[in-house]
Amino acid sequence: MFKKIQYGLIALIGLLIPLMGQAATLCGGRTCDFTFTAVPAFPNMCIGQVAAGTYTIRNNTPVTVKINYIRIKDNDPLPALATAILPAPLTTCGSSLGAGASCNIRLHLLPLALGVFNRILKIGIDTRQVEIAAPPITTAVNCSVAPPGPVLPPTPVPPFTPVGPASLYQVSILGASTITNTGATVVNGDVDLSPGSAIVGFGPGGGTLTPGSEFHIADAVAAQARLDATTFYNDAVALPCTANLTGQDLGGQTLPPGVYCFDTSAGLTGTLNLAGTSSNSSYTFRIGSTLTTAVGSQVILTGGVVPDNVTWAVGSSATIGTGTNFAGIIVAVTSITLQTGATLDGRAWALNGAVTLDNNLVDPVP
Repeated sequence: MFKKIQYGLIALIGLLIPLMGQAATLCGGRTCDFTFTAVPAFPNMCIGQVAAGTYTIRNNTPVTVKINYIRIKDNDPLPALATAILPAPLTTCGSSLGAGASCNIRLHLLPLALGVFNRILKIGIDTRQVEIAAPPITTAVNCSVAPPGPVLPPTPVPPFTPVGPASLYQVSILGASTITNTGATVVNGDVDLSPGSAIVGFGPGGGTLTPGSEFHIADAVAAQARLDATTFYNDAVALPCTANLTGQDLGGQTLPPGVYCFDTSAGLTGTLNLAGTSSNSSYTFRIGSTLTTAVGSQVILTGGVVPDNVTWAVGSSATIGTGTNFAGIIVAVTSITLQTGATLDGRAWALNGAVTLDNNLVDPVP
């Protein structure tokens, strides 16, 4: 059996380009045409756990440049089929990048077995097809464990977040009427639907679940998850407000732990920083009607904040915009839509309507 184990790593979604510290070497002592302004760190990882990070690339030239392609090239001796790359990396870098402009690139890595892997990621720039090649990504998987079982909720600091039963935290996607997917969505966690019975777009050529995750369709498990999520929502909207942000955009704000209320709708354009002090730091956003994010927005968790301690209680429907990197548990009375390329470091629970997905990554692991 052990002979069948292939050592490797699936790089699910990603792009990497030269680090800022290498600019002088790569560019002959002058300012590089392209540099990083933000680079996350990736420690050694355990099997079945997804690591995620957002890179920011800047065009230092005085002209708009065309991005012709993004690709990942093997640079290691792993056996055939030991790794696979999904197309269409989640990135706000479109087909061009303006002079002096920056854009974000999202990378997700999922170890499937012990081993060491190397990849060189390349980007083709402008009509000359000049490639910017990253240094090899080299990561040694540091533990040998089975795919993760039930995820237990962290202990929040009351009264800032509701807490559900442990079984509820196994569910990454919950819908009531339908769950519909387009493209190569990846969900880390269970997908439950009740009382509806139509889950569309998963399987060969469509969306996938990570190892150990399950579908529950119109069964007792899904029905209980819906009841528990409804209680979770009711507990969230019963929390007293720390501050009322009605009429304010969440973009550009840095918020300490607390309960933030919107009498009607809430919007996010740009970056929201949730700046806690530990993994127990907790947040609840009580939103009277809709939650909407603009293209390429992001929620950044700092100071140890974990997604399961961030709750978005939405009175009607939530729409997470194209290319948005969102975080936390979204529990909406009606429906939830993740538009093309949006990522959710958290969970999406729609109590009475549909969940709609489109080339997304839904991953509650911080």
